[in-house]
This record gives sequence, structure tokens and C-alpha cells, in this order.
Amino acid sequence: MTVDENAKLQTADQTLKGAIIALVSYVAYKKGWDMQLVALSIPVLSGVLAYVSTLVGNRKTACLFVPKDENK
Repeated sequence: MTVDENAKLQTADQTLKGAIIALVSYVAYKKGWDMQLVALSIPVLSGVLAYVSTLVGNRKTACLFVPKDENK
């Protein structure tokens, strides 16, 4: 995989994770949840998404779309 392909996959991965966080925040706002709780949950959600990325995608980059390194 070239550096350019890897950069594109990283960008797509971070965009998807950002969209998920934004959607969860928007739904929480519309449901009338406490905004302080929502603000505190954003870093937690970000960490959960990064952890899931290490399980599904490449462990080193925490990216869903970069293939796993089979040598490790």
C-alpha cells in the first residue's frame, strides 16, 4: 500500500468516526440530554471507536480501513 493510499484511508476513517460522534451528539441534543454529559461522553466515544478500530482494522494506526498487518 502506498503512502497516498494510506493517507486517503486514514482521512476516510477519521471522517467516519467524526460523523458518528456528531450524529450521537445531535441525537442526544434532540432527546434533551444534559449537554454537560454529552460533552463529557465525546472523548469516551472517541476512545471506544479507536479501540474498535484496533480490533477490526490495523492495530498500529487504529484505522478501520487500513488492512491488518498479518506479520504481527
